[in-house]
Amino acid sequence: MTAMLALGACQTTGNIASMNLPPPNSTVAVGTFPAFQNDLNSARSGPGLNPLSYNAKLAAAAQVHADDMSANSFMDHVGSDGSTFDQRITAQGYNWSWAAENIAQGYTSEAAVFAAWMASPGHRANMLSAEPTEFGLARAPGNYWALELARPF
Repeated sequence: MTAMLALGACQTTGNIASMNLPPPNSTVAVGTFPAFQNDLNSARSGPGLNPLSYNAKLAAAAQVHADDMSANSFMDHVGSDGSTFDQRITAQGYNWSWAAENIAQGYTSEAAVFAAWMASPGHRANMLSAEPTEFGLARAPGNYWALELARPF
């Protein structure tokens, strides 16, 4: 049996209007992923970057997208409703000045998805950018992952 592993990275600056997305799903269970945060901040400390703080709104935006990819069996930065990561972040009430998203599918642990993203130049660039100050990570059934990185206004 072979495992499908896939990655995707995207980033933007500036804020755009929301697409009339539905309000956040209050039943979404969001984890803080402390092992991922430790690995991320350890990697950021090497080049002298500030550590990133966990943000529940970014985690909720990540969970919405991970759940969507899982429920609809796809992997893309554009959601099944046409939403982009920056629109999903805005829909959660996060007022951002810089944002990026990493997505992945098939990795079975925080350590595995972290290692895969660090081995990929685009994903690594997002995670080691000096721009973000906060992050949110989510995992959905089928090992769909979404990482939102952002800096508020």
